[in-house]
Amino acid sequence: MKNQIKRILIFQYILGVTYLIGTSFWDIAFIPSALVGCVAALVPKTYFSIRMLRETDNNNVTQWLGYAYRSEIGKWVIMSAILVLAFTSGYPWDPVVLFAGFVLIQVSGWFAPIVTKGS
Repeated sequence: MKNQIKRILIFQYILGVTYLIGTSFWDIAFIPSALVGCVAALVPKTYFSIRMLRETDNNNVTQWLGYAYRSEIGKWVIMSAILVLAFTSGYPWDPVVLFAGFVLIQVSGWFAPIVTKGS
């Protein structure tokens, strides 16, 4: 399971870098917005994954589920803080590019079975 989680994270980071490169070819002014969108999704996912990697050997379902819920709440708090800081900073973000990067990383989790196949 640990290798699967790591593969998914690596896939999502590669996808984020690919999005940043593609955005830079389109218009270099969009890079900060694309970066914040990807970071707003990747940092919380990384936090959640690291916390859950510590609990992969825990066979107590009740404890594991409680840990998963607390980690998920932490993930939402981190994500909200990043987005609030971004939009209250006064920087002229491009919301379409920002949220496209955010959604791209979020939706990439749907491809987890394909990415982890064979591990």
